[in-house]
Amino acid sequence: MSKIHASTQFINVMVKVKAGDTPGTYHVHTAPEMPYVTQQDTVINYQIYDDDHQGIVFTGMTIMTLGNDQLSAASVSISGKQLTFSDANTSKVTISFKLNFKDAAGVEFMHDPQVENDPQS
Repeated sequence: MSKIHASTQFINVMVKVKAGDTPGTYHVHTAPEMPYVTQQDTVINYQIYDDDHQGIVFTGMTIMTLGNDQLSAASVSISGKQLTFSDANTSKVTISFKLNFKDAAGVEFMHDPQVENDPQS
């Protein structure tokens, strides 16, 4: 058996979405709340594990930090339950972005997490 060690860091972020008090509103919680990235070319995967039976899926991601040269375009899984992108992590920076969602009724909403880049050379 070969002993190959993966050189790519993977961070899995669990996403819980609960219905708000008003129809069509939602509360989004992520764990970890803000991924702390220390290695270059890290893969970050956001995964919806609890959607309060609302049929919530990812529709994409919008990067808010101007001049972004750290995060790749996101890929959404066929089921819509996972959103994955890579982080170059070549600069110490906090990156803001929006996760885009849609519920079973077609109502779109967003959540605005951040990623903390801290390259370790």
